[in-house]
Amino acid sequence: MKKYFKYALTVAISIFFVSCYEVNEDIEINADGSGTYVTKMDMSALIDMMQTYAGEEELQKEGLDRVLDTTVLFKSLLDSNKDATAEQKVLMKDGKMKMQMNIKEKIFKLDMSFPYKDLNSLQQLMSGKAGGGTGMSEALKNVFGKKEGDQDAAAPKGPDMGDFAGIYNVTIKKDLIEKKVNQEKYKEFMARPEMAQMKQLTSSGMEILYTTTIKLPRAAKKSDNPLIKLSPDGKTVTMKYNLLELLENPEKFAYSIQY
Repeated sequence: MKKYFKYALTVAISIFFVSCYEVNEDIEINADGSGTYVTKMDMSALIDMMQTYAGEEELQKEGLDRVLDTTVLFKSLLDSNKDATAEQKVLMKDGKMKMQMNIKEKIFKLDMSFPYKDLNSLQQLMSGKAGGGTGMSEALKNVFGKKEGDQDAAAPKGPDMGDFAGIYNVTIKKDLIEKKVNQEKYKEFMARPEMAQMKQLTSSGMEILYTTTIKLPRAAKKSDNPLIKLSPDGKTVTMKYNLLELLENPEKFAYSIQY
């Protein structure tokens, strides 16, 4: 029971991954094409689910009632991560994850930050090639003490942010940021068995607030999506939407930004 429960949080996140939090995607692009790609996730609503399924006594017994404020460097996990591709390891090697968890205060936040050296790397990051289920699950195993030889709890794998990002073809150039729907990948994504349950969340009126903020090296000249808002100087692009709407109409959140 002890082995199972310490890993149960990771399993729970896999199942409820996209139904329990708000996401802020913050991208900064420097004049030389380098920058930072940051995702900030507030999963505090997951605390209620944990308390419902486990109860306060079990959480205390397993030490999950303790206050956590820790940072995990992805480079310390990559050698043992058999699921990460060579491409993912390059993207993730300088990344880090900051985790805050306080059961009593109902706080559960994960921030992942990836510096990148060129626009091609940013293109891969925005395509969901790093920081999705593979990176996060390994980091959470590290934080919650899953040891070598422990068996993963059997559970269906829910979609993560990398899966959602993967339905778009992303193009990044020195004067262009573009996201267009890949219809084949979208159809494959929606054909997954768990997506029927996800679509029920949409019909129930549930919202997953997703905000993308892009800081450009110079002012934007043109964008083709009415959801995009520009700062007064044109250098900061912001787009806010309900992620679950993507299941019904992914084209609504495609865009092209010229700068």
